[in-house]
This record gives sequence, structure tokens and C-alpha cells, in this order.
Amino acid sequence: MSILWLTPAALWGLALIAGPIAIHLLARQQTRRVEYPSLRFLRSSQLAAFRRRSIQDALLLLCRSAIVMAAVLALAGPVLQTAARTAAYAERVARAVIVEPGVAPSAAGEVAGNAFASRSFARADLGDAIADATRWLNEQPPAAREIVFAGALRRGRISAGQLSAIPSLVGIRFVTTQGLPASQDMTLPVLRAGSDGALVMIPQQVRLSAEETRVVEGGATPALPDQVRIIAAPADQPVADAALRAALTAGLRWSEPSSRVLVVWSGADEVAVRAMQQGATAVRMERPTPVSSSASAVVAAIEQMTASSTTSLEPVRITRDQLEAWSRPPGAVPADTRPVDEGDRRWFWGLALALLGLEQVMRRTRASTAAVPATDVEVRADGRP
Repeated sequence: MSILWLTPAALWGLALIAGPIAIHLLARQQTRRVEYPSLRFLRSSQLAAFRRRSIQDALLLLCRSAIVMAAVLALAGPVLQTAARTAAYAERVARAVIVEPGVAPSAAGEVAGNAFASRSFARADLGDAIADATRWLNEQPPAAREIVFAGALRRGRISAGQLSAIPSLVGIRFVTTQGLPASQDMTLPVLRAGSDGALVMIPQQVRLSAEETRVVEGGATPALPDQVRIIAAPADQPVADAALRAALTAGLRWSEPSSRVLVVWSGADEVAVRAMQQGATAVRMERPTPVSSSASAVVAAIEQMTASSTTSLEPVRITRDQLEAWSRPPGAVPADTRPVDEGDRRWFWGLALALLGLEQVMRRTRASTAAVPATDVEVRADGRP
């Protein structure tokens, strides 16, 4: 068993206990003047106040000191770490639910279940969602921690590299909340160079299913002459032009038929770049090495800007065996988790209030029973009674 403090700096307030002690030691007790007829012819002498040199009313002083101590301990926020409380921490779960875009909020609530603390995260980029969920779990009270992935769980949506960013003590679980259609259709515009070298835009009708992928090309329409251009250093320009021709011969996926792209290799003349960039999106890249990879590098750079994502149309789920291999139960509660107020400080506040009431009773009782104070003596200026 141990005690953790939410605000340990408040323990410096224990020095305030010196206050009641100083008051008891420094308080002055005034002497009482007593008139006696037979002494009226004696020479008058000056009466001096009597200062206490020892603590009186030790019980009252102890009560006041205990009030200060109880209040300071309550402000410090004690959390008593017992074996039962530690076991309770391990039984409750803080659950972060990462949902795929389009999943209904009610489905996320069902996945969260009766967790001690839960929150759902939906981001277009799964890595960003994992980072958000991890940060949120780190801020939660002591509890077992778990991240649940909810959605259709299509192939390509989750990778082992993304899951490696999750701390080892955080559990991983997968819940399928969406069904997948038997097949899906989409249209992918493709920019291609015709037989005469002119650029054309060809719509490709793509049907995706678990068994096959079927592509049917539609009629070609003329594209802008400067739909895509490439500029490099003078020595590299022939290689760059050849790489672009090879990419256009194979076809480039395009999202907006009216969009223009300017590919800029390292070492290109910036004056020429500014002159050709008007109205176009510039894609900068290093000169490919080796030269034989120039065409594929150009395709990757251009389609990163122009191709529509097809991950959401993937018709095949991640296999159950793969999901089980990635799954793991929550680990032990991290030892460095910051404790939270579990209600222990209220007992100290209650004790302080009870002692405050006792102090009031003790003062009133003392005032009513002390008919003649013990220190009520007459002292002459020369020190003699």
C-alpha cells in the first residue's frame, strides 16, 4: 500500500502549523486591576502586562494544528493505492474506437460498450487517427487501454507498419460494422498520348469484385496541349522528356480533366519554372537514379497529385487470420499513469470541518469555566507581586 499525491507541492503548506503555535506563545494576557481600600495611602506603581513563556491549553493548540494539517493534506490530493484499488484499475478499460469514414455514430457507441472511458476517432488518414487515439489514452486515468478498429476493414486500409506505432501495453481489436457490396463500379479518367502524339482523355469504366476487375475504355476526348509538362536542367531535359512520353504512352490516372501539372526536376531553371507554372500545379522531384527508373518515378509523382484514391472501393476484406495475428489483449496498467482524484481527499475535508466544530466548542467551554484566569495576577514594575 502506498500514497500518491495529485498536488504534492501543496504539502509545503504544513509549515502553516507554526501559526497556531506562535499565536499561543506570543499572545499577551492583560493583568486585572483590583482596588483595595486599605492600600489607598500606598505609593502607586505601574502594572505590567504578563507574557506567557509556556504553552497553555495544549489540547486547543493540538486541535487547531490538526485543522491546518487536515486542510493541507486535502489540498495535496492523496490517493491511497491499495491492492483492491490496483486490481480495480486492471478490470476497467479505457477504449479508443477508430472508425472508418461513413460508419454511423451509433455503431461506434456499440463498439465502445460499457468501457470506463471511451471516445471515437475518424480521420481520413489512419495514421493520424492512431496518433490521436494514442494521445487520448495517455491522458486517461489508470485503466487497461485498448484501441478498436471498426468498419468494413477492407484490404489495404490497415497495415502492420501503421499498427507498430501503437504502444505495446495498448490492446488491439477489430470489429466489422459494415458489409461490402458484391461489386463496385467507378470511372477513372486516364490521360494518354494518341498515335499522333496529341493528348487525349479516356474514361475507363472499372468494375471491382472479389473475383475479378474489369476495365472498359470509353471514347477519347481531346485534352489540353499543356495538360502535363516536365522541366529539368538542360543536361537532363532529354531524359525527362523521354520519361514523360513513356508515362503518357502507358496512361496517367487523372482526377480533374481541366487540371494541369508541371513536373519540376531538381536543377531546373527557376525562371523557366515560374514562366510555365501559371495555372498549373507544380510537382517537384529529385532527378531519378538510375535513369532507367525515370518513367516510373514520373508516373508516381504525377499520380500522387492527380489520381483519385481507390482504397474505399476495395471489394475484399482483410482476412480473419490476418486480423487475429494483429490482435492482442490490453497489457498491464502503465506504472507511470498519473492518478486521479478517487475521492480520498473528501475524508480529509470532512476531518477538517469536524475539528473546526470541536475547536469552537473547546473555546466556548474554556471561556465559560474560567472565572478567574490562571494568569490573572498583579505585577509591580519592579517585578514583585
